[in-house]
Amino acid sequence: MMNRLSWITKADFMNKKLWAPFILDSDIKYYDDLCKKYRILLDIAIKSDADEESIKIIKKYTLKIKEAIRKYYSGHISTSHTIIKNLLKDIVDNPLAVSDINSSKAFPGISREIQFFRARTNEEVTIFKPKDMLHIPFDMRGKTGNYRFSIPGIPSLYLGNTSYACWLELGCPAEYRYNVSPVLLDGTQKILNLAVMTRKQFDVNDCNAEYVHCWLKLLCLMIATSYVIKERDRSFKSEYIVSQSIMLGCKELGLDGVAYFSKRVEDEAFAYAAINVALFTKYEKGKKYSDICKHIKIDESYNYALYKQLGNIDKNKEYRDYRVLQTGLITNIGKYNRQFNFGETEFCKFDKFLFATWKDKEKNNFGNALE
Repeated sequence: MMNRLSWITKADFMNKKLWAPFILDSDIKYYDDLCKKYRILLDIAIKSDADEESIKIIKKYTLKIKEAIRKYYSGHISTSHTIIKNLLKDIVDNPLAVSDINSSKAFPGISREIQFFRARTNEEVTIFKPKDMLHIPFDMRGKTGNYRFSIPGIPSLYLGNTSYACWLELGCPAEYRYNVSPVLLDGTQKILNLAVMTRKQFDVNDCNAEYVHCWLKLLCLMIATSYVIKERDRSFKSEYIVSQSIMLGCKELGLDGVAYFSKRVEDEAFAYAAINVALFTKYEKGKKYSDICKHIKIDESYNYALYKQLGNIDKNKEYRDYRVLQTGLITNIGKYNRQFNFGETEFCKFDKFLFATWKDKEKNNFGNALE
């Protein structure tokens, strides 16, 4: 008997209108554009003879997310947040959606560790101490801004799976301004996986209901959180309504962060070397830093321009456990007309250099930045 979920292998998800990130020129267009994308997703499933449960999931999740946005617009912010939190409750026990970070589907690969990076800019070549590379201290919370997975007063600690990812997120700074630290996590963090895309390729033999149905739920959430709106001088950002509710809901459900493809790439197909994780912080009176920092090893920063000046003997440091190169996936970066193998870039060499020259990596305790 034919697998009732085999529709997913023949569905035509090659509609460019569903390829994130989604770029708009004004905030007012967000809701209507999201509705159109959800309609495209539903139409694809219907035309592919999707099973009844898959259709039901797409209808439910898209309707609920749109309702949450409308409630927010009308001032019912608590109701909006509750709607998103209830959607998260529905998937929190599925390993495709939530797992410890080392086994998360957001970070494919086979190495024993996942390398992360944290970056800062400065007008002078600077060596930042490990503590300087943590999140904004709680006694300086007035400096926290409005970001995709954090709100003013509640900072998140953003990491990238490559220095290239961090460079994109900082707006592609000049080399002399760019400073990067290598980071390791102890692997205990429970992470929501939003690093999904419509062009996911399925093997019909792996199309079990639990996997496909969870993927559809994550896809609906991903689409709503993958907009980049170019309108300047905005105090409010519609494209952050769902993502910030996800952040708050995850915290309340006991999760530690969310992984997602960078929204600064031209197309999600070029994002396997640009995966971000936002680690949530929990405030405790009298403490400057969240307890999440106790689960982190971090080295002092190294300046990218300084690295570029080193001779090849010093620069070509190998690091065999570098996970980004062990995924079996195409990790090209750039654009369709100018794309390059990430493994051959200076960013990749810089990443391996940072870990290969981190002399105290094995000696450092997790939480070393707080010592």
